[in-house]
Amino acid sequence: MTANVGQWAGHSRNRARFGQPLSPRGKATRIDSVRGFFNDLIEWEWIKPRFDPRQVLSMPLSLRALMGPNPRIIDDATWAKLMAAGLTLNSEDLKPYGTPRARSAGWQATYYPVEMVRSMVGVWLFAGCRIDELRRLDLECITWDEGTDERTGESYPICLLHIPQNKTSGPFAKPVDPLVGELIDAWKLVRSPQPDLADRKTGLPRQHLFCHRGQLVGSAYLNENIIPALCQKAGIPAADSRGALTSHRARSTIATQLLNARDPLTLGDLQQWLGHKHPASTRYYAKILQRTLTAAYRKADYFARNVRTIEVLIDRDSILTGAAAGGEQPWKYYDLGDGYCSYDFFAKCPHRMACARCPFYVPKESTKGQLLAVKEGINTMLEQLDLTDDEREALEGDRDAVTALTQRLADIPTPAGPTPKELGTDRAFIPLTSLMGTVPARTDQREE
Repeated sequence: MTANVGQWAGHSRNRARFGQPLSPRGKATRIDSVRGFFNDLIEWEWIKPRFDPRQVLSMPLSLRALMGPNPRIIDDATWAKLMAAGLTLNSEDLKPYGTPRARSAGWQATYYPVEMVRSMVGVWLFAGCRIDELRRLDLECITWDEGTDERTGESYPICLLHIPQNKTSGPFAKPVDPLVGELIDAWKLVRSPQPDLADRKTGLPRQHLFCHRGQLVGSAYLNENIIPALCQKAGIPAADSRGALTSHRARSTIATQLLNARDPLTLGDLQQWLGHKHPASTRYYAKILQRTLTAAYRKADYFARNVRTIEVLIDRDSILTGAAAGGEQPWKYYDLGDGYCSYDFFAKCPHRMACARCPFYVPKESTKGQLLAVKEGINTMLEQLDLTDDEREALEGDRDAVTALTQRLADIPTPAGPTPKELGTDRAFIPLTSLMGTVPARTDQREE
């Protein structure tokens, strides 16, 4: 598990990564080789079996987890340049086909018609198809329909691309940009009659869209000819920090953009659009971008849900005269909405979300509460409270949570000592309403 590249090889082998740790697949290959070696020795009876190679030399789960699919998206800026180059592609941008003498004479013809290449590029840029699906598209793979916008009532064209049977699912159709259908229709207008070719998956003869001179388009043509030509036209390198720009990376890029759009596709919709059999495969292709995850986390407002602020009245006269220090008079009053709590350790009180009217409670309608509102030397400030799960649910308006909270507090002593049942207030709780979701700095706001 700690082997390095080139450790047991010649000096001319893989000099680019010489001395670096083996990749997960490289480690798996070595384990498979050793396991197969001992299996052959036991099968040929060259050694006496004392262990089971399939069990002792099985693949570690940690290594198996590192060998999952790893689709690599293309950066937004690079993808935008590739798209602009693909939509303006012409025959001069493609590598000329012919003898060196013909090319030196200025003959710029390509083996495939430019209309066919443009339609291939359109499918690659917008449809998110595998290379095998793209090559095996049927001649009549486009279906046109019309939809109506629910908000404006305007009609719009719908272009459905029919995908042939693939490695994980049967034939299906998915919506694509109408530009794809327009490019395919333009290719079909100049496409010469072609013979039926046997489908690689089904074995049935049918007409293929990307067929020229009786042959299906090459499996490497997109990666080795079209994409390098697009990179050269766009003025970008044919590789980025994640590796070479290949046809399959477009599939992951499109899926990621659809998942991170302003009105994104759900994972279920994206699974059907990509033609995946299992949702786990879709999660590999569709990556949550960091900015989308950050915006979603900020929108969730986790901190504000668990933290609230409460208005507190500070009696400066009680502090300056020493009455608060001697316990003769409270100096801090928490605003509960219908009254005040004069308990200094209100933040630790279990009844703070449903006040039990203990002796520390001062109703606002009482004489003391009214005097407190007009008394001079009162400062108003905000204090932060950390909420429990029950308290947060109660504040978010869950009536069942409020009922459960009051029932749980009925036998818990108040700060003054007696329980709500002993005070006779177990069915007359006052729910706290004067809490705010924001957490401003703790500063004096006004002086009354």
